[in-house]
Amino acid sequence: MRSIATKSAVDLVCGMDVDIATAECSAAHEGRTYYFCSSGCKAKFIAAPETYLAPPTEQATAAGTEGAIYTCPMHPQIRQIGPGSCPICGMALEPLVAVADVQPNDELLDMTHRLWIGLVLTVPIVALEMGAHVPALRLHELLAPQTSALIQFALASPVVLWAGWPFFARGWASIISRHLNMFTLIAIGTGASYLYSVIATFAPSIFPAGFRSMGGAVDVYFEPAAVITVLVLLGQVLELRAREQTGGAIRALLNLAPKTARRIGDGGDERDVPIEAVQIGDRLRIRPGDSVPVDGEILDGSSAVDESMVTGESMPVAKGTGAKVIAGTINGTGALVMRAEK
Repeated sequence: MRSIATKSAVDLVCGMDVDIATAECSAAHEGRTYYFCSSGCKAKFIAAPETYLAPPTEQATAAGTEGAIYTCPMHPQIRQIGPGSCPICGMALEPLVAVADVQPNDELLDMTHRLWIGLVLTVPIVALEMGAHVPALRLHELLAPQTSALIQFALASPVVLWAGWPFFARGWASIISRHLNMFTLIAIGTGASYLYSVIATFAPSIFPAGFRSMGGAVDVYFEPAAVITVLVLLGQVLELRAREQTGGAIRALLNLAPKTARRIGDGGDERDVPIEAVQIGDRLRIRPGDSVPVDGEILDGSSAVDESMVTGESMPVAKGTGAKVIAGTINGTGALVMRAEK
């Protein structure tokens, strides 16, 4: 959190900047006051303050590295080491720290694989079940109801039990955590439909006579269980692809930022250091044509800075002593000395 001297603070829950002078929500913890943008963020902090007070080294662990911290986009209080799903809403967790390097989305690949296999197996199930209700196809003459049920069982089992397994796992996790969500409903619905159909296929005699047809068969519901599983898989794939595209836009912005900064030492010596080595308060030199390495304030010099990557404005903005500069923007023809602030 920034010092009070800056007259602003960072909401530890959502990351927004909060003006201390006008902030309406604050909470004290271990002798220190924290400020929040809304009562919702304050309530989340009070409920689990240790979640948002992770050490900086933990928060800086980037995705793709051992011990990377992942969080839920909808419930930022959920944090764990490594990828997984949110125990509250079931959404896939995202890395807490974005990185410019492209990381393969294992969950997207897995869900896509499950979707295609599930779709291929579900199409004949729909054809068997729905075709039996179309007299012109005369499927009831080609396949006895019991035979059709056995075929549907063979096709639906991998769809429901393998392709839909992540939904059962998330549904069970929601019950354990007592945060019921859509995966709870999906698991119960498809599971009940599948189990009923299995019993109806292999033990039709236990059902009352009113449930059985003239041939002694009981109607089965493998088709809705498989179709629902495939449709939910399709929704998951579309959602993960949308989040992947958003991540791609963030990575594109990160790639605009320089990888090194020219730091001025206490004795006036200058040397290039990695961005990760820059500390708040460091003096940095920005030469003509260089990118601004980090957010900060100009201490000396004047120039025009191209801020189109942030504002979209093509005209450079004049900057002088005391002006703020943003990481990734491009310095013009003047030389600047800045102080790192973020």
